[in-house]
Amino acid sequence: MRYPRDDPGHERIATLDIETTATDPAAGELVSIGVGVHDRGDPLADASYETVHRRGDDETALVERALAHLDDAEADRLVTYNGVEFDLPFVADRLDRLGASADLPALTEQPSHLDLFLDRKRRAEEEGSPWPRLEACLEAYGHAPATTVWRGEPLTNARFGEELGPAYLRTLGTETGTRFRAQLTEVVDHYLIGDLEATLALFYADIGEAVEGRYLGTETRFD
Repeated sequence: MRYPRDDPGHERIATLDIETTATDPAAGELVSIGVGVHDRGDPLADASYETVHRRGDDETALVERALAHLDDAEADRLVTYNGVEFDLPFVADRLDRLGASADLPALTEQPSHLDLFLDRKRRAEEEGSPWPRLEACLEAYGHAPATTVWRGEPLTNARFGEELGPAYLRTLGTETGTRFRAQLTEVVDHYLIGDLEATLALFYADIGEAVEGRYLGTETRFD
């Protein structure tokens, strides 16, 4: 997908988030990757989101598809929440374990890449406080994060890794899992896009720009 830009001087912000079955790449694997793109000055609700999921192929193909979306965005800046120490290293480690590699876009390097977590982590460690979660950072600005309710309980990173991610991967390569996979994809999409929008909203809050999103403050339930 291409992201048309009407004004070549208009700053374009991209964000990236991954979903995995564990935080340790030696124990977990990639399930999905999302890319969000937003033009500053436009309503945040107009942001574009692309989500790519494992679909019977390996993690290398998943990464290649996601990076193609990031390249197509032609963004001026990448903002992430813990992308420097988690998302990008996890991707690189998983590819290395598969005997593959990928050329990350220049956008993922400083100064184009702004990780909203790093300064917060440093301050928390200096204060002896727990590392701040993305949701807590948003709430400090008065934003309520999106809530994805799956099987009667809010979905969290822990539940994704332990329950939803493995359930999705079990549907791959099976004809009987096609319909179930479609249902799970809706859940993954909502959860992933909610995180992407939250990261964009936090970036704008940090620089003092008020925004309203499509997902912030909403709750969507899935059986």
